[in-house]
Amino acid sequence: MLEKQQAKKIVDTVVAASKADEVSVSINAGETTHLRFARNSPSTSGNFTDVRVAIESTFGTRSGTVSVNQIDEESLTEAVERSETVARLAPQDPEHVPALGPQSFAEVDAYRDEVVANGPEQIAAGVRTCIQAARKRDLVAAGFARADASASAIGNSAGLFGFHRRTDVTFSQTVRTEDGGGSGWASNVGNRVGDIDFASNAAVAIDKAMKSVEPRPLEPGKYVTILEPACVANLVSLLLFGMNARAADEGRSFFSAPEGGNKLGERLFPEQVSLYSDPADGTAPGRPWGAEYLPQKRRDWIEGGAVANLMYDRHWATKNKREPVPFPSNMIMRGGSGSVDDLVKGTRRGVLITSLWYIRSVDPRTMLYTGLTRDGVYWVEDGQIKHPVTNFRWNDSPVAVLKNIDAMSETVRVAPRSRNTTTVAVPALRVKEFELSSVSEAV
Repeated sequence: MLEKQQAKKIVDTVVAASKADEVSVSINAGETTHLRFARNSPSTSGNFTDVRVAIESTFGTRSGTVSVNQIDEESLTEAVERSETVARLAPQDPEHVPALGPQSFAEVDAYRDEVVANGPEQIAAGVRTCIQAARKRDLVAAGFARADASASAIGNSAGLFGFHRRTDVTFSQTVRTEDGGGSGWASNVGNRVGDIDFASNAAVAIDKAMKSVEPRPLEPGKYVTILEPACVANLVSLLLFGMNARAADEGRSFFSAPEGGNKLGERLFPEQVSLYSDPADGTAPGRPWGAEYLPQKRRDWIEGGAVANLMYDRHWATKNKREPVPFPSNMIMRGGSGSVDDLVKGTRRGVLITSLWYIRSVDPRTMLYTGLTRDGVYWVEDGQIKHPVTNFRWNDSPVAVLKNIDAMSETVRVAPRSRNTTTVAVPALRVKEFELSSVSEAV
């Protein structure tokens, strides 16, 4: 694993070799272990290490970048020369901003030695637990476990330097009946393999698979809906991706104000909706810097239902005389209390959705999206799951979902199903309506 002293030496070597007006360095090194299984048997596994050094040289407003995976002095010097050649041939960038000087970065506790020391053995034992549990019920399990140990560093000729190490572990599995008629899914994330409760994960996926057999038809429409945390993670991530000040100011997003400008400061959601980021928050720790090497710090994005922040890159911030705000490195939504089961108990009539899949944008201005439900949709009545129902194509917006919140569970750390990340924590939600637009043949 790359150490801080080694990273600083790489940066110093690049800066010393540079003849450009500015030079910046980004280093990413790490070790990854993965294990994939299907049809109740391991199918592929691997362990690999890598290091990448990206060097950007700038003359005036012309910049060129070269990446290498060798860190000896000769290779780094050659890469600097190539980046300078590319920079001289590049067009001028009218939005170029000078390199940042020294910055103060948050201390983030996200590295666990045991992931490197015995992560592969722990993953293999955990996957074995899941496979055995499925076999005992004559079900078929498939899934993927991955453990990453990484070190990243940034630096430039203006004196900036930052170093960060972290470990990330993700696991998800799908369990199906032998005839493929029932399917259940579950997932866990953490900073060490011990954060993954393989037995509990298996039990959830198996229970959902058994309960999803022979789904009954349900007419498309708008229903009271319980969205499990993975669904909420997908939808709230989409909302956060849309909180870009430039897109809003140029009239290209939901956060564009009708009279021009953006909706910063406007109350758009109920008071209980609060979304924030903080790289040092142990709930789901993030990274200490973002785009353009801007420091991450605690920021409210939606506070008491109002838009508290939008993302400003350095160019757009300078143009609008505002503080630069990078895309956050983690995302935490404040929740309520209890669990998904408690939301079910408080529901008179509605639908419970396990996960959302194949999500695509329909209209950026209204933040309307479409996608499919997967791996367990159930009809809830009088506080109980009564029976499975068919899967659906849905058409709805994270904006509408947050406006229609009826109840929230406690916040839990979870990965959006479409993203391999450990930096999201959200509650499950019960919303007053969610549009299930057409029946899907998915299982």
